[in-house]
Amino acid sequence: MELKTEIMMTDSAKTHLQKVGKDAGGLRLTIRGGKGCGGNEYDLTPLGESEIDPTDDFVKINDTTFLYIPAIEALRLFGTKIDFIEDDLGNRRLEISNPNETGRCGCGKSVTF
Repeated sequence: MELKTEIMMTDSAKTHLQKVGKDAGGLRLTIRGGKGCGGNEYDLTPLGESEIDPTDDFVKINDTTFLYIPAIEALRLFGTKIDFIEDDLGNRRLEISNPNETGRCGCGKSVTF
């Protein structure tokens, strides 16, 4: 199912993800358990055409690039905003702001739900 309003993505995030997923069949966003001091981490993985699961929900980035999300994890990502930012030091990163998180590690990489 296409997620049109459940997960928001800025134009800068779309531009970045188009570059990352340009040679892939798409990208998959998952929540990996047992990672980091918060217990969970977001994982963004390029997919080959054969790795796309037709049961996954998806966000359309452009006509050829899609962000796939396992249906079981879509609820934990409901209301999430994805942005690509550059901080004052010139560091660039994909920033995932999820209102369903109950905590975030000091390093900013791991989260709790």
